[in-house]
Amino acid sequence: MLPAHGPTRQCRFIPSARPGQTAPTTAVVKDVTVAILFAARGSATVRPTTPPDATPRSAPRLVHPTYTMKPLRHPFGAVLAALAALPAVLAQTANPPAVPDPKADGEVLKLSPFEVKADENRGYVAAETMTGTRVATQIKDLPYTVNVVTSEFFEDFALFQLDDTLVGVGGMTGLDIGGGFNLRGFTSSSQLRDGFYRLGRYGQTNIDRLEIIKGPNAGIYGRTSPGGMVNMISKGPRKENAYKLTLRGGSYDTAQATLQSTGTLGSPKTYHILIASQYNRGGADLMDWFHIRENQAFLALKHEFDNGGRLLVSAEYFKQYRNAPQGAAPVVTDLKSTASNLDDEAVGYAMNLARYNAFGPHSELYRGSNTGYFSYDRQLNDTVSIRVGGQIFAADRWDYNQNTGFGAVTINSTTASANLTSTRGAAPNRGLIFEDGGGLQFDTVARYDLLGGRVANKTLVTVDFNDYYRYDPTRNSGAAAALAAWSAAGSGRVVALTPDYRPVAPLTYFGAGLDDAPLANLTRLTRRRATVFGGMVRHEARWLDDALLTYFGARFDKVKFSELEYLATVNGVQGTLTNPVVVKRTVNQTKPNFGVLYKVRDSFRVYANYAESYFVNQTDNPADIANPLYQPETAKGWDYGIKGSLFGDRLNYTIGLFDIRRFNVRVTDIEESPVGSGNFVQITRPDGDQKDTGWEADVNWAVDRHWSTGLSFGHVKAIYSDFGTAFPLSVGRKVQNISPENGSVYLKYSGSEGRLKGFSANLGVTYVAETPTEAPNAGDTYATGAGGVRSLTRTTNQWKLTVPSFTLWNLGVTYSWKQGSALSHQLRFNVNNVFDRDYLKVNRTLGDPRGVFVSYTLGLSRD
Repeated sequence: MLPAHGPTRQCRFIPSARPGQTAPTTAVVKDVTVAILFAARGSATVRPTTPPDATPRSAPRLVHPTYTMKPLRHPFGAVLAALAALPAVLAQTANPPAVPDPKADGEVLKLSPFEVKADENRGYVAAETMTGTRVATQIKDLPYTVNVVTSEFFEDFALFQLDDTLVGVGGMTGLDIGGGFNLRGFTSSSQLRDGFYRLGRYGQTNIDRLEIIKGPNAGIYGRTSPGGMVNMISKGPRKENAYKLTLRGGSYDTAQATLQSTGTLGSPKTYHILIASQYNRGGADLMDWFHIRENQAFLALKHEFDNGGRLLVSAEYFKQYRNAPQGAAPVVTDLKSTASNLDDEAVGYAMNLARYNAFGPHSELYRGSNTGYFSYDRQLNDTVSIRVGGQIFAADRWDYNQNTGFGAVTINSTTASANLTSTRGAAPNRGLIFEDGGGLQFDTVARYDLLGGRVANKTLVTVDFNDYYRYDPTRNSGAAAALAAWSAAGSGRVVALTPDYRPVAPLTYFGAGLDDAPLANLTRLTRRRATVFGGMVRHEARWLDDALLTYFGARFDKVKFSELEYLATVNGVQGTLTNPVVVKRTVNQTKPNFGVLYKVRDSFRVYANYAESYFVNQTDNPADIANPLYQPETAKGWDYGIKGSLFGDRLNYTIGLFDIRRFNVRVTDIEESPVGSGNFVQITRPDGDQKDTGWEADVNWAVDRHWSTGLSFGHVKAIYSDFGTAFPLSVGRKVQNISPENGSVYLKYSGSEGRLKGFSANLGVTYVAETPTEAPNAGDTYATGAGGVRSLTRTTNQWKLTVPSFTLWNLGVTYSWKQGSALSHQLRFNVNNVFDRDYLKVNRTLGDPRGVFVSYTLGLSRD
């Protein structure tokens, strides 16, 4: 359903001089130093800081030497101050000889290597990617797989949010607003936004395209999941002077209003895009108390300098308010009406209980972010182009009463009171996470010929910096009266169920809201910083008249962790509010990549690629970072397959296979302590392995001027090849929450003449296979024997549990028409989950029932 690549179009870079002319003399360019000043960012040597409610601090106890932390303050003010100064600095070069307009004398327009051309999009299909190599590259020329999902697809299929409903890309599931996703059998906790690390929190209205680079090839960005990386590309400014208002509404009390403005600002070389949107979803027809509200705002400005340089500046605001979120269906265990636990068996999930809200009116989960971004790129001459970019962000997450979901259910118990009940959490807590950071990137790309023009080359050199900081106080509720009432017998915290797992009586809820509930002692308090300095060299060469393409490169990263732990024990040292434990660690990683693509003919290509990557979790606890056994996860992977086209380039396809190994996964081992004592203990160490193999197919076919179709499908076999010596039977079992198969098919009709002009219709079918949902040791109980040998004493086989497969049909119909020369109208009708399929998603929350939506767009052109 989702495209992987587009039409086969050649794109060559033409010298400035035409035949018979003398190439223009290269202009002498003054040296320019671009100073990016994070003006509002303070710098202070970190010493144990006292939380507002703590007693005065005393001298810290050091596990490692002290270090420097640089908390960010007022990130928007900082980035805007820097960006405001940038044009003035660049203006020092505003008077070099003018760059000739190649279109004026018939020359081919030179293209920036740092911008994907908008005219390369063909419906849902995209031909170029920035994510695949960090510079604009034809997808068909890459020796690995890149998928692109365009904003036209989001709109045609009424995707209000980019979340786990986006399951149509083969090999990808589980996308969430917090930054996570599953790709090729591996889980990731962060994404990219315009090439910079992002903690989720994105609004669909300002995303132009979603680019997915698969496998360890994503290591060109530094730390990454072995499965690959997702890059959200922002909508760009446009010169067209226009306004657009879109109103959407429908099932589940859905309502959204979006206003967009584009056009020039005083000069044809300065133009903008402004987007503001609010989205609401919830209502009793979906689930009591559940409600989502999103506020989104996005502004981007672009200026083209006389020297050929281009400056892009953007600012984004996102806030999501989620009241009483949906909870997961709990596990059901059959006790077989016996007193023995040896025959207990996990038999499934209480799906009907997931239709009810476990949390009630006093529950919230909010996420927000403010982000500033800039990039400046310029082609210095026919050979060298440069780009400098920066990002700064401040994000937050706060929740209350999110830890009181439905507990496990037992059936056929010999104890009547334990039969068909689900017990919710006893102590609601309040969690706060404040995160900020930023980054800088400097890319230089050189394009040149060797061997008398027989080998075309492109060399990319990248230097970058990323910084992340987190502060996360968490407390239990201190509402003594409400807590006592909640834990009392008959309070309703223990929910009695019918045989089909529905509450016998109306649910009751914890009675204290955040505003009237004092907070108890802290249960978590850390300060965490991860700073990454990196660089990369990547070279592309085209041999044999472009028939053979070779790629090779390497990336180096230095990761510095600097953290404070106020409550937990780190390497035997107890942290306190007045004497936190200081943790410091440095990790160095160098990872190579190389690949080859051979054009058997222009319509048929074969490719192979090898890449290595590493991953460190910037949100790891200080105790994990300080562990003497700590190592970053690493991965090695191969991609190989074919790419081609048929029917005069109207049908394009990619069929690929992959083989990826992940190392240094944290597992539990059995170790004799002390050696020779015969006493064996469990320890956590990073020496586990995961093996993923599979294949993917992506096809897009422009049948004729009206009809287009396509498919995307992925098969993944993800298993643990080493899960630690404490759980030996887990080896070979499937990785939880990884769908072994998923994919989609789409069909679209676009009218272009007569009564059907402006009419379009699209049909999509998505499929997700039966998916394992439990850890490979879930339900297993072991005993440790002589020599540390582990033997299974009993199991409930919980590790075998899955959620069933599901297939969803989605339909959209659109009609667009013009009114005079300035006004345009568009009316769209969508039905999602046409056959009202009842299903659980991979995270065990209930999928959306049938949804019917209508949208209207009014456009006004000022040109």
